[in-house]
Formats: sequence, C-alpha cells, structure tokens
Amino acid sequence: MTKKEVPSWVNSLMDIGLTIGRVPHAQHHIAPYDGNYCIVSGLCNKSLDESGFFRRLEHIVYNLNGIESNAWKLDAKLRERTLRGEYRLEN
Repeated sequence: MTKKEVPSWVNSLMDIGLTIGRVPHAQHHIAPYDGNYCIVSGLCNKSLDESGFFRRLEHIVYNLNGIESNAWKLDAKLRERTLRGEYRLEN
C-alpha cells in the first residue's frame, strides 16, 4: 500500500519509527516469502530469520494440519530442507 492508502495514524507510527516502514514491510510480500515475518516492528526479523524460527514454525503447522507454507510452494529445496529439520535460511 502506498502512503496515501493507509490511515494517517499508521503513517505517523511509521514516520516516528514505532512500527515497521513501508519498504521493510514490503519485503514480507516478495517471493519466496521466506523471511521478514515480523511486520509490526521488524526488530526481530534478523535474529528470527537467522535462527530458523519460522521454518520450525512452518514445520510444526505442516505436521499439525498438512498445509504447506507459500515459501515451500515456490522453493522445493526450501521445503526439503525444512522437512529434514534444516531450519536456517541459506544466504
């Protein structure tokens, strides 16, 4: 969304740095959708992405309900690595 499309109070929070900015948030919506899930502040993105936290979470969700993450649908190697328990993202 552009600055004009969001409420003014959201823009104010972004402008003062209380919430994640538009550009970093947009990374969350770019294929292969394999990181940048912390869309409120973004402060934890680096450590959670590097630790493999969200890969583990996707694996747990898959084991519970059989639904694959969008990242897996775009990247068969990421799916294979995650299902083997290799959770850290490759740089």
